[in-house]
Amino acid sequence: MNKPLTWWSVARRPKWVGGFFVAMVVAVVCGLLAQWQIGRSVEEPLHSAENFAVESAKAPIIDAVIHPGVSPRMDAVGTLVLAQIRADHKHAWVVANRVQREGTAGFWVVASVATTGGKPLIMTLGFAPKLQQAVQARDAYLAASPERRYHNVYGRLSPAEAPQYIGGQALASLSPGQLANLSGGAKIYPLFLLETHHAAPGLERITVETLSEAQINWLSAFYGLEWSVFMGFSFFMWWRLVRDEQQREQADAAAVAAL
Repeated sequence: MNKPLTWWSVARRPKWVGGFFVAMVVAVVCGLLAQWQIGRSVEEPLHSAENFAVESAKAPIIDAVIHPGVSPRMDAVGTLVLAQIRADHKHAWVVANRVQREGTAGFWVVASVATTGGKPLIMTLGFAPKLQQAVQARDAYLAASPERRYHNVYGRLSPAEAPQYIGGQALASLSPGQLANLSGGAKIYPLFLLETHHAAPGLERITVETLSEAQINWLSAFYGLEWSVFMGFSFFMWWRLVRDEQQREQADAAAVAAL
């Protein structure tokens, strides 16, 4: 009498041993992706004065992160970068609908500056709670003599806003593409440089909402959990395929015996 076909006897066949190693490779890849996503799920505080010196010491040059006329990578936003700039004092604007961290509403003054190679970059100059103050600071900036030398500034790459209707003395949104059209249409960096540690004469330093404590990025945490499920699923699929072959051969054997 033949011994019943067991799952283990099928699993030990060369093709299923090979299948197990394939499942193991898939599980390792999924595990690494899960670890990476879970590591991204906890966001440490950003922009704090305590870690700015540490961050600026290792900040990349802006051209290592973004380029004029090229769509930025998704992870470029929020990156602290070093830019070597020279102000030509030709183009500056007042942007409305700005709010400081403590809740004060007001205006930003922004300008188009040149990085090395003459590439235009939109950079913030400071904050003003009143429109008249912002306009005066902008006019004073435009009246200054062009700079001859480049100097280093640190700032965070910030996302462009959708262009809105321009009315009065202030823009309703901050869109580098829109400002490029207003200043001559040259290719411009797709993100603007948010500079929060200095302010132009007549303006206040910009403060922005930051993370005051570690927070959880639930989307990354979900993806981490999803990759963990895939890791286990790879072994389940291997077990299920071995089980299907065992049952199929058992059914074939029973059909032959019934003849």
